[in-house]
Amino acid sequence: MKDLSALRRLVRPRWTALAAAGAVAGLALSACGSSASSSSSSDPNAWATVNVGIALSPPKAIFFGPYVAEQQGFFAKEHLHVKFISMPNGLQTELGTTAGSIDFGFSSGTDSIEAAAQHAPIHAIWSYGTKLDTQCIGSPGITSAKGLIGKPVGSTGTDGFSITLLQACLEPAGVHLSQVKPINMVRSEFVPAMVAKKINAAVFHADDAYVITHQLKGASVLSSEYKVLPKWWYGGVSMTDSYGKAHRAVVVRFLTAMMLADRWMNDPAHTSALITLGTKVSGEDQAAVSYAVKFLQAAKTWPVGAGLSPAAVNYTAAILAKYKDIPSQPSYSQIVDPSYANAAAAKLGAS
Repeated sequence: MKDLSALRRLVRPRWTALAAAGAVAGLALSACGSSASSSSSSDPNAWATVNVGIALSPPKAIFFGPYVAEQQGFFAKEHLHVKFISMPNGLQTELGTTAGSIDFGFSSGTDSIEAAAQHAPIHAIWSYGTKLDTQCIGSPGITSAKGLIGKPVGSTGTDGFSITLLQACLEPAGVHLSQVKPINMVRSEFVPAMVAKKINAAVFHADDAYVITHQLKGASVLSSEYKVLPKWWYGGVSMTDSYGKAHRAVVVRFLTAMMLADRWMNDPAHTSALITLGTKVSGEDQAAVSYAVKFLQAAKTWPVGAGLSPAAVNYTAAILAKYKDIPSQPSYSQIVDPSYANAAAAKLGAS
């Protein structure tokens, strides 16, 4: 972006405010089993069971990696039994991971930054998606963000990540957030709200962007967020420091399987099979899944290797700190521990 001042209202430091929610999440997830552990055997390749929390359920295309690793046998190759835990959003996923009920949590990079700023005993260890997978869609008649001045737009909260994305939609056209009218709703309501003409724009995951532009004749893509915010770090996989210390071999094996999944997904020869699998696990229309998969491949969102760019992590953290969305900017090493991903990448060698 040309001017970072357009990003004043990013994700607020919600960790303190939602500490009670984190405790509730931990208790609720305990029904799925306590923090998973490996076999008591000293064999580093002994079978292990791990709990994986995924921020959106059903999953959007950005989260297909774990399902690919399961389907293609990459988890089995690494001697892992994986239990998927469906979560309502990234924040609850990060809180559940911090509580120890999720071993590996797939959440927003901003959640990892907030956790580090609040000195939570947790680090991001890999990135499932380095680039934003979202697009800003305008209702019929809206062909530029300038057309949104004075009009209602969809948001999941007055200080949530959707506000960041809305500003990424507005800023290139010189429109400030104060010039539009954010309407709070859950993300699943965006499509019907736009069809019902209750909002004139919203930011959608690529899958949903396809749905709305095909359900609502005349709706158009105003921006693809990864182009507007190319340095933004989107998605991180987190775990508690204590889990990593106790189960280092398991962590490396898990990330090895995930990297194999990313290599598989990025291979054009597997696109058709990926779309078929994605349609099954997401329950979405095949055309929407196809669009999202090809969008992510073109954006190079699924990383090769660790996907933990210091420049991207620090850029995102700096914006959060600049506008006091976190008390101070944590260092890269406070947010991220790349040692596990680096070990997995070294194990796999060049792709």
